[in-house]
Amino acid sequence: MRYSDFSVNNIDLSVIGFPLWTLATKGWGTEDPDIAKYLLQQAFEQGINFYDTADSYGKGYGEELLKEALSPVRHEIVISTKFGHDFYSPQLNVDWDGKNFDPAYIAYACEQSLHRIGTDYLDMYFVHYPSYAEVENDDLYETLEKLVDSGKILNFGIATDDRQEAVDIATLLAFEREVDLFHSPFSLLEQDLVDILSRMEKNISVIARRVHSFGLLEESYDPKIFKESNSSYQRNNPVFSRVLEMRPNFDFLFEDLEENVSDVALRFAITNKNVGSTLPNITNLVNLEQYCLSADKPDLDIDLIGLIGEVYTDQKEKESEEEKE
Repeated sequence: MRYSDFSVNNIDLSVIGFPLWTLATKGWGTEDPDIAKYLLQQAFEQGINFYDTADSYGKGYGEELLKEALSPVRHEIVISTKFGHDFYSPQLNVDWDGKNFDPAYIAYACEQSLHRIGTDYLDMYFVHYPSYAEVENDDLYETLEKLVDSGKILNFGIATDDRQEAVDIATLLAFEREVDLFHSPFSLLEQDLVDILSRMEKNISVIARRVHSFGLLEESYDPKIFKESNSSYQRNNPVFSRVLEMRPNFDFLFEDLEENVSDVALRFAITNKNVGSTLPNITNLVNLEQYCLSADKPDLDIDLIGLIGEVYTDQKEKESEEEKE
């Protein structure tokens, strides 16, 4: 396993981390908690020291899995979790719209996460998919700073989603709030936001998720099989529709260069200088081992990085021209 230059609590993060959404949310991996714990423990044995979850993954189940699987090595690993999706309020019969960034709620959610994980500190605490209006709220940062001062969290950042204003949110936070930690999609097919963050003259670190872009960059992807699968429902997602249309432009990786698409996709994200770690969808021992093998390889060749950038830029320019027409 290789480790990045991005450190938390004097621990250099492994270049791939383990995303708990694959174990704790519906429609993903195993429903057997013993298998889930075993997979987490095997990831640690393979050298993965970064584990990413959210309090909303299985309504706390992802955090509980971490405690059950990895509590003996708590001080050897980095844990990030997220808050904002309020799944407590409906149980308390109070008005609820799904999100809650009230200071009292943030403090409460943090305590609950600490308890479920069985720890007295969180290495990274992410605001989970806020809107532009929500990140303008001074109370949000004051509350997070208090949690840092108390030692309950070591760092905080923003997890961006697919809303069109994501770039505006990231720009506002980087320049006006001096936020330097982002949790964002980044892949061969989704480069815009991280590219913008990389061009800022700031010391910004990114936890890159969706590195295989909805599975379109996995080695198992077959357009004919996919069209008939349940996954095709995602066509209604505007981001998914765009990356699906772009996907054939990267067939040259295996048709001409005889590269493994999944391997190149993961290493492309790892190679980016602002990426502190990546979160491929680990669902079983087979792809855990495959991703670890990719992580052990050197960064992508600069010429291949340049070629990928040219293909992406050309496609984006075509999209722009079509929108004008």
